Amino acid sequence: MPLGVGASEKGVLTGILRVAKESVFSGLNNLKVCTILRDEYSKIFGFLEDEVEEILKYYNIQWEMDTVKNWYNGYTFGEETIYNPWSILNYVDNYKKGFRPYWVNTSSNDLVKKVLVRSGETAKIELEDLMRGKSIEKSINEDIVMNDVNKDSENLWSFLLFSGYLKIVDENFKRGKVYCNLKIPNLEVNYLYEEIIMSWFSENINKEKFNLMLKSLVNGDIRTFGKILKEFVLKSVSYFDTAGNESEKVYHSFVLGILIGLWDDYEVKSNRESGYGRYDVALIPRDRERNGIILEFKKVDKYDKETLETAAKGALKQIEDKNYRQELVNRGIDNIIEVGIAFEGKNVLVMEKKIL
Repeated sequence: MPLGVGASEKGVLTGILRVAKESVFSGLNNLKVCTILRDEYSKIFGFLEDEVEEILKYYNIQWEMDTVKNWYNGYTFGEETIYNPWSILNYVDNYKKGFRPYWVNTSSNDLVKKVLVRSGETAKIELEDLMRGKSIEKSINEDIVMNDVNKDSENLWSFLLFSGYLKIVDENFKRGKVYCNLKIPNLEVNYLYEEIIMSWFSENINKEKFNLMLKSLVNGDIRTFGKILKEFVLKSVSYFDTAGNESEKVYHSFVLGILIGLWDDYEVKSNRESGYGRYDVALIPRDRERNGIILEFKKVDKYDKETLETAAKGALKQIEDKNYRQELVNRGIDNIIEVGIAFEGKNVLVMEKKIL
């Protein structure tokens, strides 16, 4: 029955984004919106840490608390740290099977994928930073509605935050706007981003060839790796803009995305100090008997009349001059492969130098 004027009844409507249409005349209006940035109800939706500890004690698996934090912790509502209840309940119900993603597999996640695919190159590079454990600062719009997500590239981050795919590290108020440092909340959500990136790649190259590309790289068959990489780049032009001023960063991000498939066996490091400078990418094997790999990217400089070949040789020379191999040597890696990747638009050339 409709509520009359002056009625004292109240209702609660929950969701990740606010109601799209409100009118001062009729329909649903005069809503009080409480987002995850507010303190109201911050202890209501989700499990608090002491509650999770009690649950683990009940199932006699309290020693798993640290790993549970890494997998399912990380959400911040107001000033409270919240665990995903769906994931926690499914984990304790299946704890003998180990840790695995539960919440991110409850839907197809197609909307998140579509939003990320439509984002620009800068957003894709920032996503790569997030997956490496870094934080990014973004202006957060608490009034965002679903129709606004694709209107402004910056709305992407508000959408990912409110839908549970990012967490707040700290919050600041500047010039009338809310700015938050954002990170990926836990391993479960990081798994989703890995799956999204791998699905982007699988749309342009079959899984068998993708695995061959990675296997060729780590086994030192750089010729095969370069051949497949070139094919990959040509087919992925709709995803990456390789002609802009940030093309070197784009290639860097593109290759890092490919290397996700090696994370179990290699530490994939990017822009780290080694020797007398910072290498672009290093693959450090967890088994020291395997090949260590250094990759350096170089854009062809037309003003210096460079070719793909001279640019690739220049990348290899930079690796040698800056002694980028030093970190791998310090780790006890004896077999090191240095790889120079030169590019001009969609044209790619890969060259190698083995250090034995």
